[in-house]
Amino acid sequence: MSKYSPPSKRRKHHSTSQPNTGILRSIFAISHSLFGGDSGRSNVNYAAIGLLEFGPPRIERPRAWSTDKLPFPKDLPQQFMRQIPNIHRPDRVVGRKIKVPPPPPSKCKTTKDPVAAFTADQLAIYDPTGERKAMFDKRNPHCVRVGDVLRVTFKSGDPFAGVCLNIRSRGLDTSFLLRNKLTRIGCEMWIKVFSPLVQAVEIVQRTEKRKRRARLTYMRKPKHDMGSVEGIVRQYMRNRSQQQGTSV
Repeated sequence: MSKYSPPSKRRKHHSTSQPNTGILRSIFAISHSLFGGDSGRSNVNYAAIGLLEFGPPRIERPRAWSTDKLPFPKDLPQQFMRQIPNIHRPDRVVGRKIKVPPPPPSKCKTTKDPVAAFTADQLAIYDPTGERKAMFDKRNPHCVRVGDVLRVTFKSGDPFAGVCLNIRSRGLDTSFLLRNKLTRIGCEMWIKVFSPLVQAVEIVQRTEKRKRRARLTYMRKPKHDMGSVEGIVRQYMRNRSQQQGTSV
């Protein structure tokens, strides 16, 4: 029996076969292309180095099949057309047809001033008789002026009375400012002339002289303040009830 020897002390058996000559030739050719034939000069061929690192360029072959759709035959008999599903037929209806109604007639085409036409339509709704428009028309000699005492009745709520301090003529947005004293406290209210909440506007008392100013803001001062107009309104209501034969 042979004695056991550790791996480090084992004998190395060298192969007696000859090396592959093809591999040696390729290594010699690559070294020759890298460093050139002359050993004295260090000419490095970087293209050959890249060829070693990344390998030869890959040549893509064209695909054997194509993704292009074949055109649908034009002269196809009707008997074959019935066998094709509806989704693949060339004459199929794509989507759903939505009926679009024509646009409504525009005021810009029928009239030159659409804003005036819209104002006239709204006035026909909120002031069919034209009484309020004439009451605040500056060309009317009997129109409301600043300094007059007015009484406004609403469709819901208590009426409000006061002296007119300002009038804003803005067409449909025409409004006026009333001032009164309730429990010795000055109260002011802007009221829209053509508001649907306003039931009636009455002139309780006319001013003695025509005011020089369009805005009587100085009447807020204690020197020019008219005070409460409840007594004037009460006398007006009493006289009106006597003329109509009704009780207050």
